[in-house]
Amino acid sequence: MAGDRISTRLTGPGLAEWLDDRTERMMTGSIDIQARIELGMWRGALAGELRRIRLTVDQVNCLADVMNGTIMDAALAGSAGIVFYNAADAFQLARETPFPGESSYGAKWGIDEKELLEYLQRLGPTADHALHDAISRWWQTNVEPTVEGWATVGLTVAPSPQENEADK
Repeated sequence: MAGDRISTRLTGPGLAEWLDDRTERMMTGSIDIQARIELGMWRGALAGELRRIRLTVDQVNCLADVMNGTIMDAALAGSAGIVFYNAADAFQLARETPFPGESSYGAKWGIDEKELLEYLQRLGPTADHALHDAISRWWQTNVEPTVEGWATVGLTVAPSPQENEADK
């Protein structure tokens, strides 16, 4: 587990200047304090985007199936995100090269693949990263693929339409 103190050298192009500028304009007085604030803001931005994502439990379980084994990285995708590209590739491969007895992801999870891809394509880079992170953390937790299980990683999902029908 990480301690409460970190040290780093600002090496990215313009990163030190950017942090200095933010420190001045936010009047924090120290780039150390400003870096701590920026880290907290990034964490808050991820949590905020995660709260805005609207998926059903079947849709997110399908994405977890697709994203199983993918590695988190520091990339933020442009117009469409990492989750979108992984899902689009997986859906296409399943349709084009089916193994005997294997169905599409849509059939397996009872979802509309096109609808899900259209939704994922509209996510911004921060929301996409937040969703990828939540899926990655969910795989590490060993919780059930349920509304409650997804809530443990900060993702609020709607019950599947089948669950809604069963409750009536």
